[in-house]
Amino acid sequence: MEEEQKEQSNNRPWLFKKGQSGNPKGRPPGKSLKERAKAMLNAMTEEEEQEFLAGIDKRVIWEMAEGKPRQDTDITSAGESLKPLLVQFLDGKPKDSTDTK
Repeated sequence: MEEEQKEQSNNRPWLFKKGQSGNPKGRPPGKSLKERAKAMLNAMTEEEEQEFLAGIDKRVIWEMAEGKPRQDTDITSAGESLKPLLVQFLDGKPKDSTDTK
């Protein structure tokens, strides 16, 4: 059985060996995309900034400055949980649970 596992792992060279790092050389040197974007924005003049921001949706600008708004979804009624209600529609009308058709 142990021999089968060795043979099976030899057939799949794309899998990492036990104890082997997935990225042995680490992140490549140089600036990340985020660092490049920050440098580009910092190098803009006031006029260039206004032109750049004019081409972006106002919601995106808000999210860049303040973050995404919190979206709490509370499905309760006066603190009590609501029970899901399943309704089956036949011919566009709700099927009555007492209907035997």
